[in-house]
Amino acid sequence: VFSFLLGIWISFARKLDRPIHRSMASSSASSFPGSVITMASSAAAVGAASSGAAGTGSPCAACKFLRRKCQPDCVFAPYFPPDNPQKFVHVHRVFGASNVTKLLNELNPYQREDAVNSLAYEADMRLRDPVYGCVGVISVLQHQLRQLQQDLTRARYELSKYQFCI
Repeated sequence: VFSFLLGIWISFARKLDRPIHRSMASSSASSFPGSVITMASSAAAVGAASSGAAGTGSPCAACKFLRRKCQPDCVFAPYFPPDNPQKFVHVHRVFGASNVTKLLNELNPYQREDAVNSLAYEADMRLRDPVYGCVGVISVLQHQLRQLQQDLTRARYELSKYQFCI
């Protein structure tokens, strides 16, 4: 799933002519508490689409932010529920509503939820760290993984010394 989302992000970044940084970050992964990103289940997304776009409930977060009427076929309604407006605000601030609309319309419906969650995470990280974004978090986690693998190798070596003594 990660490589699929990374592929979507790279193609989207190329369409926007934005650079993709792959260098090491100096920030740590633990410095990102309180993210506004939520992972909506498909049932919740369907419920949000039916309540927000039908006009019986409140409009989706995107239509509310853009100050327009939420239509029944609103592309944003299933993915930006009215109870989490910051998710759309961050995506709009980084990518723009028009670009997100184009991206969602190009994708198959079953791919859209993952794409929106990926865009929301990238937007959140891009606002926190404008240079590296989520790539900085990924590189920090990869560094920690390499360090833990080295520690595990050293511990196994030390244990192997004691096995022959018994």
